[in-house]
Amino acid sequence: MARTVTGIWWSPTTEGTPALVVTAAFFTFGGLAGSFLAFRMTDAGLDAMAAYLERFLTVAQAAELQVPALPEILWRDLRWPLAAILLGFSALGLFGIPVLSAMRGFFLSFSIASFAVSYGYDGLAAAFFLLGIPGIFSIPAFLLLATQSFSTACALAGRSGRRELPFCREHFLRCGVCAAAVGISLLLERYLVPALIAGAAGALLG
Repeated sequence: MARTVTGIWWSPTTEGTPALVVTAAFFTFGGLAGSFLAFRMTDAGLDAMAAYLERFLTVAQAAELQVPALPEILWRDLRWPLAAILLGFSALGLFGIPVLSAMRGFFLSFSIASFAVSYGYDGLAAAFFLLGIPGIFSIPAFLLLATQSFSTACALAGRSGRRELPFCREHFLRCGVCAAAVGISLLLERYLVPALIAGAAGALLG
């Protein structure tokens, strides 16, 4: 059992560590870019963003926030990990995974920073309820999948005609663990987040 768990998370001396460094670096770079853009918006952009967030919070405060349909939630939550998995089956992941990680970090941080710009520290609290709680499970799952996909993409790019593929039992075990984490994130977003954001909206608009 201990060996299985170690295989899922990699050893610090194996190929997982360099792949994690690359994935995390691009995720961080995208996050910094998203935050910078949010804080550098023009006055017109800030007013438009503030108006949008105010409408959203007003609807949430009135308990009229419509929970997205299941297909929409599935698309929103599964597109990132699914793209990370698929890129791992091709040498294209050598370039695609860093771009995907940067995009994921950019959109996440831009959303959080937009709340902060509009509502200050209270906005950060609302962003935590809306994005942070599901992200507790979905972001680590994405990073793990992106890391292993970057590692396998590097291996595929360097095969030099060899027939063996860089996929093993632990590879699919990681996919299963991440699928469970994304499933928990989906349930939280569908059933818990609307109630939490409704409470936070009262404090922000009050």
